[in-house]
Amino acid sequence: MVNEKLINDNREIKQFDKFEFIEQCKCKVIDIKGDSYMMDWHVIYRELTSKHNYIKPNPPATEKQISDVEKSLGCKLPNDLKELLLDMNGDNWLIFSTEQITETNLSARKLDCFMPLDCLLFFGGNGCGDYYGYPITSQDGVRNDNVFMWDHEYDNRIWKANNLEDAIKKYYNDEI
Repeated sequence: MVNEKLINDNREIKQFDKFEFIEQCKCKVIDIKGDSYMMDWHVIYRELTSKHNYIKPNPPATEKQISDVEKSLGCKLPNDLKELLLDMNGDNWLIFSTEQITETNLSARKLDCFMPLDCLLFFGGNGCGDYYGYPITSQDGVRNDNVFMWDHEYDNRIWKANNLEDAIKKYYNDEI
């Protein structure tokens, strides 16, 4: 059992006996509750904005804004997306704000020239008309263990990343 302390921005966070897991996945963790890990999106975005000055995170979303998105779309947002939105309400590049999430998903669900798009919860876009989203299944609801890109030109759904953090890092490192 490893008895180490995680340090983040020179702040002691908490003793953690699963230190090797965190090292393996290279996560930035700010809070550990049982087996639940909360990402420190500020740290991830601070690293990204040091390389990409066009990323301009918005002020945090409110709980009400997130609740409004969930009501409008009829589904719960995954925890990692909620945590990100509570840190910053979109980044003005890849990640949509709460308002953009609602507008984009409602608009996409009305399109009748493509296969139905209500099987994806879009949270971002590439600026060229393609969107990134989580799959929605009838059994599990919104799943955050995969990220797909919807290609608007060919109506393809293409797997791109394992989760939100992976998608963000791959996008800003030009891997997707």
